Amino acid sequence: MRSLLRHLVYFTVSALLATMYAVLVGLISFPLRTSLIVWPIWMILFWFLFGKFNLLRFSGYLALLPLSILIFEAIRTAKHPAGYAFQYLALDRSHYMPGTRVIKPNSTANDPQGTENKVKEILIGGDGFRADPETGRGNPPRCHEVLVGDSMIYGSGLPYSHTLRPVLETMGLDACVFGVTGNSPVDYLATLDYVKARIESGARVAIYVYVYNDFISLTKYMGRATRGRTPSFIRLASLINYYDEWRRTTYVQGFSRKFTATPKRPFEAWHLKIGERKEIEVYWPRDPSSYKPAPPLDQAQRAIFRFFLQKLHELAASRPWRISIVFIPDNEEVLANLAHASPTFKDLDQKRIEGLKICTVLWSNCHDLTPYLYKRVVAEGLSPYLLKDRHFSLFGNRSVAEHYRSSIAKPDSPAEAPNPQRPRITRAKVYKP
Repeated sequence: MRSLLRHLVYFTVSALLATMYAVLVGLISFPLRTSLIVWPIWMILFWFLFGKFNLLRFSGYLALLPLSILIFEAIRTAKHPAGYAFQYLALDRSHYMPGTRVIKPNSTANDPQGTENKVKEILIGGDGFRADPETGRGNPPRCHEVLVGDSMIYGSGLPYSHTLRPVLETMGLDACVFGVTGNSPVDYLATLDYVKARIESGARVAIYVYVYNDFISLTKYMGRATRGRTPSFIRLASLINYYDEWRRTTYVQGFSRKFTATPKRPFEAWHLKIGERKEIEVYWPRDPSSYKPAPPLDQAQRAIFRFFLQKLHELAASRPWRISIVFIPDNEEVLANLAHASPTFKDLDQKRIEGLKICTVLWSNCHDLTPYLYKRVVAEGLSPYLLKDRHFSLFGNRSVAEHYRSSIAKPDSPAEAPNPQRPRITRAKVYKP
């Protein structure tokens, strides 16, 4: 009995020390998985030390370092609380917490050069997606025109009036815009599943794949895919989310990142000539003409994208929606074409090209926004991006909305009327100027 009690004490103290040291490691290292990996290692190590060498009496000294740092960070957090993204997001990242209102008192709305984020206030409507902070009006209750995507569709860096839904309204389209920042294809499935009851029969649904970061790794896909699908572990997942967000705001993490993170290059102004009279000014860390293409898709990224399309087929199997996949180019590929004064767009990004090929084989309706966007930029002489950001400007959103209206929301001819029994299957379509 005494031996059992002794080992129970060893286990309890080892678990406490392992937790404190794992949290401490998480403050120093950036990936969350590091903390999760080292916890059982610390656990085994302390249990071995206590059982083999009878070092339990030194446990207080062993706890002194991590406990001191954690108390310091806890006091600092209490005095300077931060807003954490997980507080506003559903666990499966399908939507935001309805009714959330975020006010940014330090917004640089008066920046004369317009180089910074101009958003002063953000409102999440009752449906869990962005709404007008002045009127409270957001997406309609029923959806016939649907756009799903990440921060490019959400409208990061823009006031609500410049985002896609108000822009589409000026074109006579009462669309539902379901954008969540940081999302990827697996999350788009979660969003569609969340809003499926609102989407009408025969609705036109456009899912926007952002080439820059939507082709994710297997680790990230598996992590996202399991979130929200294990109700018994929701509290544990919420706790891990809190820890992950909290540690990124700590003093120790910020201090360590100064030495471990690759320093960011300062933004420079670049003037890209379009024709003889027009010129676009962009702010970017490197010369747009010195384009360095991203590596092609690896085997896991190709498999994950195929799996996404397969799961999308399953989700839409009994729903007569007209679903299109639209590829948004990485802005560096667009800027490189502008820097070289290309009269027509030249394909430089192998990820986009390969993603389109996969889509055209496995899906019925694929669109490439790239040529259309480039044609609009050259014609208008305006940048589709924010000056110091990858996200769309108001002009960029207008171009996306015009492409949606002309390529996706086209009036149905009798031959194209949707079959109420199953999704429409046609030949894959890739936009060509």
